[in-house]
Amino acid sequence: MKTETSIRITANGTSFTVPAGRGLSDFLEELGFEPGMVVVERNREALTPSETRTAVLDDGDQLEIVRITAGG
Repeated sequence: MKTETSIRITANGTSFTVPAGRGLSDFLEELGFEPGMVVVERNREALTPSETRTAVLDDGDQLEIVRITAGG
């Protein structure tokens, strides 16, 4: 039986290969995002901050990541 060692995901239209079992918050940090300062949509479903912290990426995930900015 073959074990998956990496998965393919898409984030903001860009394809990435990441290790299987990679946490979403770790992936965000690798991209330079602070997990608490972004809103993430995963497979067309918005995640809460606690879901973002605990989610594990799956093969084929489609992510949209939007940085939260303050201003007026």
